[in-house]
Amino acid sequence: MSKAPALETEPTPEFNARCLAIIQEWQRGDLPFAEASQRLIALGREATTSGHAVNQGRVEQLLGYMKGYRGDLNAAIHHYERARALYNLAGNQRRVAICDLNMGEAFRHKGDFKRAHLLFEKAYQAFKTVGDRGSEAMAIGNKGQMHLSMGQLDIARADLEESCRIARQLSDSDLDRNGQLCEVHQALALLHLKSGDTEAAWREARLAYQIASETQQPLQQGFANRAVAEVLNAAGEAPENGFSPDPDTYYQASSEAFAEINAEGEIARTMFCQALSMARRGRRMTAARKLQLAMGIFTRLGMVDDAAKAAEAQLEVL
Repeated sequence: MSKAPALETEPTPEFNARCLAIIQEWQRGDLPFAEASQRLIALGREATTSGHAVNQGRVEQLLGYMKGYRGDLNAAIHHYERARALYNLAGNQRRVAICDLNMGEAFRHKGDFKRAHLLFEKAYQAFKTVGDRGSEAMAIGNKGQMHLSMGQLDIARADLEESCRIARQLSDSDLDRNGQLCEVHQALALLHLKSGDTEAAWREARLAYQIASETQQPLQQGFANRAVAEVLNAAGEAPENGFSPDPDTYYQASSEAFAEINAEGEIARTMFCQALSMARRGRRMTAARKLQLAMGIFTRLGMVDDAAKAAEAQLEVL
C-alpha cells in the first residue's frame, strides 16, 4: 500500500518568486494596487486548483500585507487569519508566527494595543525558537512602535534599539533588512523628539533618509521624509547643508511616496503630522482642514487611536 504524499510546508520556489515579483513591482510604485491585487488573486486560484495549501497561504499573506499598508485593516486581518489557518494545517509554525506578527501590526494601527501586544510577544517567542532573526527584529521593532504610541518611551527605546541591533546583523541580501532599519530609525527619531533630544532625533532621521535614498522604495521614502520633516519642525532650521529648512517640502515628499502605493493610513498620518506643524507655525485654518481630512480617513479605515488623536488636536486648533 503506497503512502500518501507528505504535505508541503513551504511555498514552491517558482510560485513564491512569482508572488514576490508582484509585491516588489508594487513596492517600487510600478504596479497599481488594483492590478497587483488581481494578479495575486489569480495566483491564489491557481494554488487552489493545484491543491497546494501553502501556496494559497502565501497569496493570502501577501494580500494582507498590501491591504495592511493601504490601511484596510479589517481586510488585512481577514487575509492573515486565512493564511494562518493554511500554514497551521501544513505545520509551518514560522509562517504562522509571521501571520501573528502582521495581525498584531493591524491591531496596533486599530488602537487595540492589548491584542497587538499579545500577538507581538507570541510571534517574537516563536521566531526566537525557530531562529528567524529577521522576523525577530520586526516583532520587537513593532512592539517598540506600539510602546511609542502609548507614550512608554523607555520600553519603546529598548525594543527599538534591540530591533536595530538584530537587523544590522542580517545579510545585506536579506529582503527585509533595509526596510526594517529605515522604519526603526524613523521611529527612534520620533522617540528622541518626544524626549526633547533634537540632535539625536536628527541622527536617526538622517539614517532613515540615507537608507530610503539608496533603496528608492516608496514606503521607506515616505517614512524617512516624514521623520526629516518632524525634526525640521522641532529644530526650526536645517541641521545640515543640503536640506531645506521648510518641513512642508518633506511632508509633501512623504505624502507623494505613500500615494505611489496607495498607503492611505500612512498618508493620513503624514497629513496629521503636517497639520500639527502648520498649527504651530500659525497656519491654523489650513491645519484644521488637514486634521478634518485625516480624521475622516482614520475613521473610515478603523484606525481608532489615530482618529481620537486627530479629533483631540482639532479641538485645540479651532
